Amino acid sequence: MKKLHFILSLSVVLTLLTTAGAALAQSVSVWSANVHSKIFRDSTPGSESAVTLSAASNEYESGQIGLRADGEIDNLEIVPSPLVCKETGTEIKAENVRIRRIGTLPVTKNTPNTESLCVRKAPFEAPDILYDENAVSLKPGESQGVWITLFVPKGTPGGLYSGVIEIKNETVQKEIPVSLTVFPFELPDARSFYMTNWWSGGNFAKYHNVEYMSEEYWTLLEAYIKDMGEHRQNVILTQWVPSANDLVRAKRDENGKWEFDFSRFERFLQLAEKYGVADRIELAHVGGIDRQTHQVNFRSATVADKDGNNVTLSADEWLEPSLKAICDYLKKTGRLERAMVHVADEPYLPDIDSWRAASQRIRDIAPDLKQIDAIETVNFSGRLDVWTPKLSHFDRWRKAFEARRGDGEFWYYICCHPVGPHYPNRFMDLPSSRIRVLHWINYAEDLVGYLHWGYNYWRDDAFGPPTETYGPGDTHIVYPGSNGPLDSIRWELERESAEDFEYLKFLETSVSKFKNELDPEKAWMIDPTGRSKELARKVVPDLVHTELDGGKIEQVRQEIAEEIVAVTGDLRLIVQTFPEDGKEIFSGPNLLEVYGITTPGAEVSVNGEKVEVDGDGYFKRLFYPQELGSMSVVVTATLNGKTVKTSRNYTIK
Repeated sequence: MKKLHFILSLSVVLTLLTTAGAALAQSVSVWSANVHSKIFRDSTPGSESAVTLSAASNEYESGQIGLRADGEIDNLEIVPSPLVCKETGTEIKAENVRIRRIGTLPVTKNTPNTESLCVRKAPFEAPDILYDENAVSLKPGESQGVWITLFVPKGTPGGLYSGVIEIKNETVQKEIPVSLTVFPFELPDARSFYMTNWWSGGNFAKYHNVEYMSEEYWTLLEAYIKDMGEHRQNVILTQWVPSANDLVRAKRDENGKWEFDFSRFERFLQLAEKYGVADRIELAHVGGIDRQTHQVNFRSATVADKDGNNVTLSADEWLEPSLKAICDYLKKTGRLERAMVHVADEPYLPDIDSWRAASQRIRDIAPDLKQIDAIETVNFSGRLDVWTPKLSHFDRWRKAFEARRGDGEFWYYICCHPVGPHYPNRFMDLPSSRIRVLHWINYAEDLVGYLHWGYNYWRDDAFGPPTETYGPGDTHIVYPGSNGPLDSIRWELERESAEDFEYLKFLETSVSKFKNELDPEKAWMIDPTGRSKELARKVVPDLVHTELDGGKIEQVRQEIAEEIVAVTGDLRLIVQTFPEDGKEIFSGPNLLEVYGITTPGAEVSVNGEKVEVDGDGYFKRLFYPQELGSMSVVVTATLNGKTVKTSRNYTIK
């Protein structure tokens, strides 16, 4: 009887465990969330829809899921499957799907003047850190975000790919479908605009507890530079002023003869070049500005004397021989054209005379070396080669800057400013769309570069409250991990923005290439930048009204992809309208002209009505809109059962 009782008891226990496990599995909510939304601990679960992604080959694409349980659950693994295209049988391996737990850090102070815009009022826990962990533990009634980063390998055929992400442990077994549309084109490796984020080698060494310039340091440095390259950064801040323990070391004997050791400098540049982070070599600042006297003070340098003792030299002693030596080395190694040097950071009106004098001194020594600075006024003609105004200043003084476009290359920068609800920045408490638009700005405003000072300027605790001196997160975009950087959500979204720029540029170059194949007499109406500028302006109509809805930004990106396919595919279609997409058309009378070219033999309809297409594929249509309000023009081309289309939208008044 005791034995039978034991067997029955064991059966009951197993039944209870199985029932409890099934109940526990049902208590876990899993949902897909747009990457521009922030999953807080108190976020309400969404519907258990699929993770829906789209990307070209050679592109990273981000997704996000949320998890929530009624009870405590430990060690939930999040495991992706391969993604398979049913049509072609092509597989994207699971190793191309990176799963990371989203961590939070406490924000104690909001960005100034953002009450109408900030996502949460401080204090709150900001989701930002991406831990390289594919397992999470859930606390009762708290939501947990998980970040998905998918890389589509080069050469992946276009099509619809499907897979799942499993969420499981001993008692939980759930999955969420993943759907990926791969566009039939490939993003180029080459970057089409310049991006730099300043970094601190001393912080690498401090937070990883390694000796500066040791082999352990170089191993870590490579991990961080690789991370920069993977996020499409292609400009590297480079220390070059002679120092006893930095990239350039120097000796000077009693006769004034100099000897330079560029071995570390060369090692560093080769590392940056290996990961595509040296399209431009950004030589660090020669001096700084005293904000009381408004004078540019040149840095001192440390060199060894004839006995090997370190001595400190003023700029009068080190600047000319060292700057000439660095330029000679860069020229000898074929890098001088890619190099540029900072004079002094953020000169504004009271500083300009001293800055111009310092700039001229550098120009006299190194006439072939470009000069770059983040600037806060306009009088740099004849001195500056790479103008980098603060975004808000560029907007305020646009007329003055536009008048000087011929005087140099134009970038923009953001940092602790601008703040407030108007201009985009990448603070943690702002909507994520403020980050997504950053490089749409580059394209829309013809600004060929972007500068931010804060890659890794962590303070005492990289994972603690951000400094209240600046907007939260201004000091850094990555975090120190055990063997290198931990990315942030903000850094991932900045990469998305950089890839969006490449979509716009890809469309522009594709249209330009197509136009070059055509009869100039017939293709006069095609502006290679026209359509991409129209689409960019949907996201950045101007610098203080950038799109806040991340979903709408993704919709425009989808439009760009469709236009690329229409220009580069087997069935081509280009449409140019006068006026351009998005314009208001006022009576007097109302008038709208539509021009286009398609693959010869294709049939074309405009708003459902067939139009005449000549033997070379050209067509046109004239509209006299009568009804006030919104008007759409949809152009469709069809050939051999394949269809492409494009649309334009107007407001008739």
